[in-house]
Amino acid sequence: MKKILRNIFLCILSLLLLVGCGSTNKGQQGTTTYKDGKYKATYDKFDKYGWKGYVEVQVKNSKIDNVDFDYLNKDNKRKSQDKTYNEKMKPVSKTAPNEFCPKLGKDLVNKRDIDKVDNISGATVSTQEFKNLAKAALKNAKKGDQKEVIIQLK
Repeated sequence: MKKILRNIFLCILSLLLLVGCGSTNKGQQGTTTYKDGKYKATYDKFDKYGWKGYVEVQVKNSKIDNVDFDYLNKDNKRKSQDKTYNEKMKPVSKTAPNEFCPKLGKDLVNKRDIDKVDNISGATVSTQEFKNLAKAALKNAKKGDQKEVIIQLK
């Protein structure tokens, strides 16, 4: 009887080890391989407020190491550093580019999966634009193609 129980226990233990070793979560670093380098995606034109969004992803050791997300105006000034813009947006949206631009980038570095990046209340459009741009940049990072991706602004 002890021998049977021992064999059953060993079978169960073996199955648990096989299941644990065989599972992977899609999108986690390790299942998605990126080539080292900088990958950039930007919109093809300025929005109706005069800003053009971009994302630049730095990959080191096949991992997302740094993400720079922001908007530039025709003078190449960053929206996140536009004091007047941030001061006007904050009371209305409860957030501003100086907060949500770096937060979205850090979230992607930490989660390593664009689909797991949290949406930011008050910056819904910017969050979606960030995700669109980051997906395009990461698609190139998988191939190692460092050519800037230009996305049509809708």
